[in-house]
Amino acid sequence: MSPKTPPVVGLLGGGQLGRMLCESGAPLDAQIAVLDVKNCPAKQINNNRHHVTGSFKDPVKIRELAANCDILTVEIEHIETEVLEEIDTNGVQVRNANGTTTNKKVAIHPSWRTLRLVQNKYEQKEYLKHQGIPIAEQMAIESGDAMLASLEEASEKFGFPWMLKARKDSYDGRGNFKISNKTDLEQAVKEFGNLSCYAEKWVPFELELAVMVIRTEDDSGKMKRVVPYPVVETVHEDNICSKVFMPPRNVSENVCKKAQKVATSVVEKLWGRGVFAVEMFLTKEGDIIFNECAPRPHNSGHASIEFAIGPSSRLS
Repeated sequence: MSPKTPPVVGLLGGGQLGRMLCESGAPLDAQIAVLDVKNCPAKQINNNRHHVTGSFKDPVKIRELAANCDILTVEIEHIETEVLEEIDTNGVQVRNANGTTTNKKVAIHPSWRTLRLVQNKYEQKEYLKHQGIPIAEQMAIESGDAMLASLEEASEKFGFPWMLKARKDSYDGRGNFKISNKTDLEQAVKEFGNLSCYAEKWVPFELELAVMVIRTEDDSGKMKRVVPYPVVETVHEDNICSKVFMPPRNVSENVCKKAQKVATSVVEKLWGRGVFAVEMFLTKEGDIIFNECAPRPHNSGHASIEFAIGPSSRLS
């Protein structure tokens, strides 16, 4: 009896995280087909006849990739979720050798529902707030001509400073604007006036913590388990994560357990299998405040690949 052929995993995005996924999959003989530009990092180390060249935001190319694989996953959440919903609902057309076409079912993990939710950070936090997750107080901001009055309302509500954030396409500090006083309001309108934004109350945090969480489901889509990795402390420079400490410095075991509980609670409320990164703030009172979730491998988890041994191990 010949060994079972491993499923082909289709990966939307072939950057640094996609390359790391291919490196981890190689010892398992995983077949990973990548949709991205021709010489992207993931394709440089993964020769695969199922690769597709193009944009991972192009619905036509996403369907082409789906036709070549059994499972679709992502290395970045900023993708086209409408076509993923279509594939999940109706499958994807595959042309057979005799010229006929059939519909093929392709699993999508994490679910397009999760991807769509986390793309909008305001809606992500509103949803999780109603699920009992602790978040910073926030309010929607009007755009266009009504924006200045809306910013003034947020200033009255939260006091200074507070954070203005774009709902979509914001990461690594992009799409964030600290409002320190009234003079910042006009500049915020100039820079963010055409964006859909929200205001967030300032959180005077002591540390930023992160937890990677594994989520499993059965074949019917019912959650089976969520398993957290150890808590890490992340240090950002110019809005980029530059250092990760594991365990976090000067943080008690009880606080770490609290952070793991918040992180697993967040992932329990989402959909699909896979690895999720949950980022949180630790306040001086010892409270854990949810910041955001990434439904994919994450730089805060690089310590699971390689790290230095010490009282507080650091990956730089």
